[in-house]
Amino acid sequence: MQALTNLFSRSPRKAELREGIPVLPGAVPVLGHAPYTLGNALTFLRDAESKVGPLFWTKNIGRYTLVCMGEPGFELLKNKVTSSEFIREGSPDFIGDSLMSRDGASHRNLRSAMSAAFTPRGLTASGAASIAAEVVESYTSRLPQEPFSLLDLTQGLTLDVIFRIIGIDNEELAAWNRNYREFVLGALPIKLDFPYSPARRARQGKQWLDSRLSNLISKARGKPEMPGTLSALLKARDEEGKELTEDELIQNLRLLALAGHETSASVMAWMGIVLAQQPALWEQLRDEAMAAPAMPRSPEELKRHPFAEALFREVLRLYPPVSWTGREAIEDLELYGKRVPKGTTILVPVGTYGHDPKLFPDPERCDPTRWMGRRLPPSAIETAAFGGGPHFCLGYHLAWVELVQFATGFAREVARRGMKPQLAPGTAEPKLTYFPFGAPPKKTRIQLVPA
Repeated sequence: MQALTNLFSRSPRKAELREGIPVLPGAVPVLGHAPYTLGNALTFLRDAESKVGPLFWTKNIGRYTLVCMGEPGFELLKNKVTSSEFIREGSPDFIGDSLMSRDGASHRNLRSAMSAAFTPRGLTASGAASIAAEVVESYTSRLPQEPFSLLDLTQGLTLDVIFRIIGIDNEELAAWNRNYREFVLGALPIKLDFPYSPARRARQGKQWLDSRLSNLISKARGKPEMPGTLSALLKARDEEGKELTEDELIQNLRLLALAGHETSASVMAWMGIVLAQQPALWEQLRDEAMAAPAMPRSPEELKRHPFAEALFREVLRLYPPVSWTGREAIEDLELYGKRVPKGTTILVPVGTYGHDPKLFPDPERCDPTRWMGRRLPPSAIETAAFGGGPHFCLGYHLAWVELVQFATGFAREVARRGMKPQLAPGTAEPKLTYFPFGAPPKKTRIQLVPA
């Protein structure tokens, strides 16, 4: 981020204007501001706001995109004057025709068909909550004694949870993991297609996944009694009584793996790092986890772990895996007193709300207790890391289940060994980086030491 500061300092004092709105200085030729958003995007956005104000244009590989900071940006997520359908055109292979890129009746019908499987009751009925607990226990039981990358472990764990709840055999998980890692390269902004390029590898990974998902759906249709989330989705009906088509199932199962894997893995890894850095938080979590008779395997049991839930929410606030989301204006708007033309692509910085001192006093301090003892659940803007409006994350409750289970299972296993976590000697202070999702560096190592 020092490079960005230098670019700002070399920029003209008077910013270029577009539609009366400042254009952020410091763009790199051809790539624009894209290199900065692949670093610490949150610091980039907050520094930009301090330089040019809460509404500004960025250049990204030849295109201008408007950034709207603060609550006016969050209001855009309600999709009353904006749309998400442009995402389908900009990312046909990666996002495709999924929930994320639909609006209106089409979105409502698809979401109504899928939502029941992802409620706390649905996760219990399908066995997903119990499967997640089994996977967490399996992975935490194999924590090594030598220094290790927690992100490596949690990426495998969360992908195993997703694939197991949609019915993939354990023997096939390695191939699914490998091809999914290729598919995720499609999130990168560079779309040049040539042999071994990220775009080519992403397309090949997608083709492999889609073929296997089609086979999985065919097998599941012949086993109506089969438990799991896929079986629940096959039985689901939308508001018009229609079942999901095979294409809708494939598109959204890919999205489920995307949203439920990278993001949850990042937060899990950060939880372990924070516990390694702050012994007092570790002791609170350990005591709560060891007071329970067993790992929580249902939403009801999870509610008995308030500190684990508070830790998950606080770590997510500090280290959000998604820095922003996009909308397109479907009519002329006014933001911060400026006219924004219809058709403008607007980025909403969902990751920055957790650092807003108006919402969270002393926002840079890690304090899980700010989430405890409340009468009301978190507000919409407090959960902005999961999006907002009609596109609020469908997998919110699944994330809650597996993240609280991970915190509890990690604490129970480490405490059972008579150990505690700490950063491995020589490990640099970990920083959140986006490539394309926010995560700690894989080179960040923690180790277990005698308590």
